[in-house]
Amino acid sequence: MKQFPAFSAALAALALASCTMPADPPPKSMHAQLKTATQVDVKRYSGRWYEVARLPQWFQKDCASATADYSLNKDGSIKVVNTCIQADGSRRSVEGRAEPADGTNSRLKVRFPGKWYAAAIPVPKEGNYWIIDLTPDYRHAIVGTPDRWTLWFLSRSPRISKQDFARMKKVAHEQGFDTSRLVVDAHTRIGG
Repeated sequence: MKQFPAFSAALAALALASCTMPADPPPKSMHAQLKTATQVDVKRYSGRWYEVARLPQWFQKDCASATADYSLNKDGSIKVVNTCIQADGSRRSVEGRAEPADGTNSRLKVRFPGKWYAAAIPVPKEGNYWIIDLTPDYRHAIVGTPDRWTLWFLSRSPRISKQDFARMKKVAHEQGFDTSRLVVDAHTRIGG
């Protein structure tokens, strides 16, 4: 098996990375419980979302023009299809399944079955995909994880006003996310 040494090296690197500490202490708000949207109507949340910005993630390396499509399954779960364009111009998609972790639908348990890392990454009972902000018209959403290492700004359009982008940054920063590390997606247009 030629893949075993590479897999072992990747697993060792992941274990080592999890032992390192950030150089700066986390903001005080990082110790507080992450606040989520009060209530999410899954039907209204369904559809296409464009990634406006994100915190860098290994699984999105060399990904641009990212979108997330959500649709309701018959069993009440949510189908998640994340797509991006890779550096070589090819399209990459991953399909997952989300289940509400509470009655607000703002905390979701998302899994991506069939991926090598799916079994290695436990999904906590309180969910791993938290909708921390959602505009009343369902045009913009901020999604993050309770550990504050992952964060996405989502919009129904790749165009967003400077004011809306600044508001999203402020909300995320106040929740303890390091917004200085945000990567703006290649398709995003921030304007007046």
